[in-house]
Amino acid sequence: MIPGETHTRNLKLIVEYDGTDFAGYQTQRQGLRTVQTVLGEAVGEIMAHPVLLQAAGRTDTGVHALGQVVSFRTTSAVPTQRLAIALNGKLPRDVAVAAAEEVDDEFHARFSAKSRTYGYLVWTRRTRSAIWGRYSLHVRRPLDVNRMRAEGAALVGTHDFAAYAKMGGSPGPSTVRRLERLSIRRLSEGRVLFVLTANGFLRAMVRNIVGALIDVGKGRIDPGTLAMILNGMDRDANPCAPAPAHGLCLLRVDY
Repeated sequence: MIPGETHTRNLKLIVEYDGTDFAGYQTQRQGLRTVQTVLGEAVGEIMAHPVLLQAAGRTDTGVHALGQVVSFRTTSAVPTQRLAIALNGKLPRDVAVAAAEEVDDEFHARFSAKSRTYGYLVWTRRTRSAIWGRYSLHVRRPLDVNRMRAEGAALVGTHDFAAYAKMGGSPGPSTVRRLERLSIRRLSEGRVLFVLTANGFLRAMVRNIVGALIDVGKGRIDPGTLAMILNGMDRDANPCAPAPAHGLCLLRVDY
């Protein structure tokens, strides 16, 4: 590099956060605490210049992450191998950087992503949990996992998921997505884990699908209802409420 020339690096962070006390990932109006704002302040301080953070997913209020991916460009010479530890020294307890690496110039956390995987945790014990209560939906009776699996199979594949988008929201130019995986597993202590992977998700799509599946597991809706909702392509006609945000976690982003 020519002496005095500024070298720009493209860096990728793997970020974890407890979404309970955040108004979502994306920076919003002044006064709202968001992950992007908190993380951006810490990155800017370490790098000694303002940064523009690009995230793989703009998680909503209360949603958690174990594998959020954030990329940004910097002219700082701070060693990449020291960046995660340096940032964690500046960040609050509910945000942590798990890893940092330098990536090629073409990498973009959002637009380079091939798929995203979300998990939704349900706690089915009669009594609530002091530990898992922040990260799971408490349902006081068992869910019929086999029935949920059978009904959920109709959603796997490429479909128009307009009926499972956020009610009253603006879904963008297309509501077609490819749902690559929908698994439902029983864990220990009465927990049930939903895992969904897709090439992209509409806003609240995971929560709307899980909410409908929980209604299936409780026996509240007839067999075939989830497919009928999907084929109707009308969120206003969807009788199922979305699952609450606090059970949802962005697990992984694949590139």
